[in-house]
Amino acid sequence: MNYWIIINETEQGPFSIDELSTLSLTPDTPVWCDGMSDWLPASAVPELAPLLQPLQATQTVIETQPAGQQPVPEAASHDTETSVATDSPSPATTVIYAPVDAIPPGYVALQAAEPKCPPTYLVMAIISTIVCFLPLGVCAIICSTKVRKHFRNGDYAKAARMSERTALFIILSIVAWLIWLPFSVLFAMI
Repeated sequence: MNYWIIINETEQGPFSIDELSTLSLTPDTPVWCDGMSDWLPASAVPELAPLLQPLQATQTVIETQPAGQQPVPEAASHDTETSVATDSPSPATTVIYAPVDAIPPGYVALQAAEPKCPPTYLVMAIISTIVCFLPLGVCAIICSTKVRKHFRNGDYAKAARMSERTALFIILSIVAWLIWLPFSVLFAMI
């Protein structure tokens, strides 16, 4: 069977499957052959699936899951990055992270987990500022206010670091207060 493809907005062909294997087809490459009513992406043509180049630009993680896991129904959103799981009875399921529009045929889209905002510890930071050691408590409040800001901006790692620093400054403020407490009692007695 002969196939025609569009590369760089130029129709090329006819090509046999052997000739197509020497070309760098992507899942989005438009393909047409006799019997097709319209051009389709190469990922929608089952005969061309073995020839497609991997999704190098979008593929980030491949991991193996235990067998017998049921696939989740297709995701409704086409904007987010989702994971893709094969729907085959193989002993292990391969998970590939890719955009929804780049999912090869025979795969099912799973909704990506939404990250959760790390704790801000703002109340504890304020209490440690008032009750314990003022300078470290102020540092804790400053770090605490940055947690949600970084999370909303999509910098999840920095939000987690600010949350950890807030907790550290709270602990240091309490430790500094516990160290100073015996001295303040001693000075009060003099």
